[in-house]
Amino acid sequence: MKRMVLVMASVLAVMPASAAQALDFGGWCAEVAHFSPDRCLEGQAEDKMAYDRYLKAIHLYDNEKIRKQNSRKIEADRVNRMGVVTSDQRPTEGAADPR
Repeated sequence: MKRMVLVMASVLAVMPASAAQALDFGGWCAEVAHFSPDRCLEGQAEDKMAYDRYLKAIHLYDNEKIRKQNSRKIEADRVNRMGVVTSDQRPTEGAADPR
């Protein structure tokens, strides 16, 4: 079981999330877990649970990545708006300087 967790972590580190999601159980079993073809065809309950944990980790990674991207975009939009002065924000002539 510990080996399975290490394998999943190493795959998450090097494989893009979209590519990882494309793996079905058979692909995961052969390419990620490196089980024998006979074991992959058998589809043991323990192996399917490990595959489900793998998918859950991928989805969590994707969701966190999307959340961070959205957060960065919101922050960049706020920063970009800080320097923009629209016509309604410009002081009118004869108005007292608020400083």
